[in-house]
Amino acid sequence: MRMFLWDFTSPARDGAIENDIVIHENTHGVTNRMTGGGTGRCLQTTEAGGMGEGWSDAMADWNAQGATTADFVLGQWVTNNPAGIRSHPYSTSATTNPLRYSSLKTLTEVHAIGEVWANMLHNVYASLVSAHGWSATARTNPDGTEGNIVFLHLFLDALLLQPCNPTFIAARNAWIQADANRYAGANKCVLWHAFASRGLGVNAANHNDDSTVPAGC
Repeated sequence: MRMFLWDFTSPARDGAIENDIVIHENTHGVTNRMTGGGTGRCLQTTEAGGMGEGWSDAMADWNAQGATTADFVLGQWVTNNPAGIRSHPYSTSATTNPLRYSSLKTLTEVHAIGEVWANMLHNVYASLVSAHGWSATARTNPDGTEGNIVFLHLFLDALLLQPCNPTFIAARNAWIQADANRYAGANKCVLWHAFASRGLGVNAANHNDDSTVPAGC
């Protein structure tokens, strides 16, 4: 894993000292190897590469959370700036972070696209923790039923289920299928409501928002 000096400050700051930057870069190794059968070449399209950045931010977000889900800002230390290195904090508030599926219509850079996906996953995380609570031992005990543990299982399981070069829709579907496989669909409606809250509902397509959830949800 290659880490770099950040030149926002004088002297420059080493990204290897900021935990969320390290987690972000390490997660690239996970998502590239788990998507599409282990080729390491299945996040090559702009949309898939953008989600690669989003998963990396989302894993850093997961690691930083406590019992109460808080807004998350990446890269505050390396920039010496409370705003960090992304355009918005990751948040359940549409005022704090207005990014939605339709935002992809105007985004072409992978980190910018990744912000949309990472914020969707922040909302998924918050919804699961709201539904099931939070475990302080999630890093060492994968057998719990709390929301942050459920989130991490689904995060990793979905990577194995999605196709090579997934779209947002394919990745969303992989999360729904991962829940069906591991939890018999117990979190189906929680997941759908979270995704739909940011425009990735049942009828979302071609970067057009939809807030529909399945019947029964």
